[in-house]
Amino acid sequence: MSLIDRVSAGLDQIGKRTLQAIDESKLRLELGGVRRRKDAAARDLGYLTYRQSKGEVLPEGETNFLIRRIAKAEEEGARLEAQIAAVRGRGAPPTAEEGAEKGPEVRGDGGSE
Repeated sequence: MSLIDRVSAGLDQIGKRTLQAIDESKLRLELGGVRRRKDAAARDLGYLTYRQSKGEVLPEGETNFLIRRIAKAEEEGARLEAQIAAVRGRGAPPTAEEGAEKGPEVRGDGGSE
């Protein structure tokens, strides 16, 4: 393999890892928003419970609405976490030369164990 080919392969790998990091960062930002929405709904549910314990009459269905919001946020969070795991798992596989040099200890994400 010529020097230019090795440099080109290295640059390709750097580009793939950079895109992977960007994709993961976007998903993590979205996950943070989902977690904030879930926390806000849980906080609101706590306030409703407190108000109810004081004898206040609550609007019909408000508690169920907040419970559904929390459940939806949990589902969305799990989906995003699975996407993050998928992005992390699709790291650039080692080239044939790298695999031969490092042996069987090379992980699929290009790191070594």
